[in-house]
Amino acid sequence: MFSADLRQFERPLPDHRITPVGEFYVQSYASPPDVDLNTWQLQLTGLVEQPLPLKFDDILAAPQTEFYLTMECIGNRTGGKQIGNALWTGTPLSPFLKQVGVQDKAVEFLLHAADSYETTLPVIDLMRPDVQLVHRMNGEPLTKAHGFPVRIIIPGRYGQKQPKWLTEIEAIATPKKGYWERQGWSNTAKIATHAITQQVQEEKVWNKNYHVDLPRTGEEGWQRGVTVAGVAIDQAQPMEWVRISTDNGQTWTEAEINQPSSPHEWTLWRYLWKPTQPGTYKLLAQARSRTETQKIQDKNGKDGSAGILKISVNLDS
Repeated sequence: MFSADLRQFERPLPDHRITPVGEFYVQSYASPPDVDLNTWQLQLTGLVEQPLPLKFDDILAAPQTEFYLTMECIGNRTGGKQIGNALWTGTPLSPFLKQVGVQDKAVEFLLHAADSYETTLPVIDLMRPDVQLVHRMNGEPLTKAHGFPVRIIIPGRYGQKQPKWLTEIEAIATPKKGYWERQGWSNTAKIATHAITQQVQEEKVWNKNYHVDLPRTGEEGWQRGVTVAGVAIDQAQPMEWVRISTDNGQTWTEAEINQPSSPHEWTLWRYLWKPTQPGTYKLLAQARSRTETQKIQDKNGKDGSAGILKISVNLDS
């Protein structure tokens, strides 16, 4: 008999690297606003030489890029479901900011959304070439829930810093805290390196794309092996390893990882565990990127929950 404590598994291992729009988590400050595309504009204002109103057609007319990126809510608890990976389509923000001429005395940009949400980021962070104004998700126009018509994507930050329904980017001279920052949440909201265990099950045959094919034959139940699998994410660095402990952190073994094509999307990982005897086990997963190792201590703080999740697994004879 095999059983695992699945109370923390709020989302199963993805069948594909991409999260369908209908399954992608939704988090917002208020109810999704109704936005009229015919009248919508993105205003670039504040301490700039030449304020600029951008219409939707202006964004479509700019050079377009497609990229994969994993987004996670800063309030996502360890092992929670508020995380997803999508293919985004948009255009870089920085050419528009260069066009308006941001003044030297500007220190931050205040981002405004149609639902009255606001947050801030340093000027240098929004001038990065990988910051995007996106209008499509998984090849389709953004839905109302996901920010139609335009949202901003800022790689390496939690969703708190990437407003949906964007209406204004205002250059300001004095640092200011946004809505969630005033509630005590992190003002930088940088994603910490962490692995999330999303599946523990009796072993099946997996192909190279991490899709289940057919059950194995021969030994029954957990004796033929137990698959432990999940995802790992970081700000923008490739994963050096994901390792697994089946004895509550006393010893560790590296898992198999499938490096993504984009540095901004999650890394799928899998470990085939071959237990030799029945009992109750504590499973842990830990990740390391090029610059950061996931902390051993579990934490659910206001700067993102990136501690190690413990999973109880019972193997009966």
